[in-house]
Amino acid sequence: MRRYLSSTIIKATFLLLSCPTSVLAQGSVFDLADKVIDLFSGEIPRKPSKPPLRWVVAPFAGYSPETSWQFGVGGKLLFPPTADSTRTSFIAMSLRYTLNNQIITTPEYTVFSRREQFIHRGELAFRKFPQFYYGIGNASPESNEELFSYTELGVEHLTYRRVYKKLYAGLGFRYTETYDLDLDPDGALSAEVPLGAEPYRSVGLDVGVMLDNRNNVLNTTSGILAEFRQRVHRKALGSDFDYSVGVLDVRNYWKPFARRNDIVAVQLFGYFSQGETPFIELAALGGDMIMRGYYEGRYRDNNLLAGQAEYRCHIWKNLGAVGFVGIGDVARRFGEFSLSDIKPSVGAGLRYALIPEENLNIRLDFAVGQGTSNFYINIAEAF
Repeated sequence: MRRYLSSTIIKATFLLLSCPTSVLAQGSVFDLADKVIDLFSGEIPRKPSKPPLRWVVAPFAGYSPETSWQFGVGGKLLFPPTADSTRTSFIAMSLRYTLNNQIITTPEYTVFSRREQFIHRGELAFRKFPQFYYGIGNASPESNEELFSYTELGVEHLTYRRVYKKLYAGLGFRYTETYDLDLDPDGALSAEVPLGAEPYRSVGLDVGVMLDNRNNVLNTTSGILAEFRQRVHRKALGSDFDYSVGVLDVRNYWKPFARRNDIVAVQLFGYFSQGETPFIELAALGGDMIMRGYYEGRYRDNNLLAGQAEYRCHIWKNLGAVGFVGIGDVARRFGEFSLSDIKPSVGAGLRYALIPEENLNIRLDFAVGQGTSNFYINIAEAF
């Protein structure tokens, strides 16, 4: 690959900060962005038999209803494929500040071993994150809205080992400290005092199974991902609560027409918690990844089921458009999901290919939900 993921950050920032001028002089804006990329990116040589490492550090900007406008700096170190590995490994870092006074940094990594015998994934996280709470359940009214904030520091790691072709089994751990909770003294959280309304620690083990034959883990255009992870937190391990969380993520990507670059992408996502689950870690419907149109956490409960489908259409040169639909809901128990309560999501957006050969886009999405709508600006696809 000629340039790598984080170089798109610079182009995205130039595009956002130059509007509406960029509409009139789009070519010159991106010519300038290409020149600036060279100042923020480079290579680290390795042995002659291996391609050099690539690095990029750059500013970025984005928007979502949970954060409002966000600004920050990000960087990636990428390990290009060699004869012993077929996909790109990466280590990423970012630091963001939002107009909602949130601070977020989430260093993460995905590293493939030789011949992809092992896949190592994980992240560190620091979040100082004010957000809205609407209550627990799939019918919580918007009038319940109240602001609360918390600070979270955590680490998570999972190592997958190949057991057959593209089938992997994994084992990992999770450690999280949640503190500095600030609740509205007159709000529902202070009155209800749910689990996790006071500082707590979560410590647990993580096991998983995964089928993954995607052509690119950063920006997929073909292949299947089917993953299920079970996280088990126990007091015996040092956790303040006994609870477990299962996460199901199934995705499929394909080209419907041989002579076009259009992509159809579908996803099924599930989140299932049992036991003494802190309210912050309950299933939260909404966000910029799935069930777009809803504020993330507009509906919370023990379980979440959601699905979405997206058609990604190439229009002209670097310009594309998408249409997407989704359905989902939360429920206290798995057997309590009901078609009569299901929440819809529908939307459309524009894409601009910042680096076409890497399928990396800046995305602008507008989505409508049940009595709600939201706008998003981000880099790379939602899934």
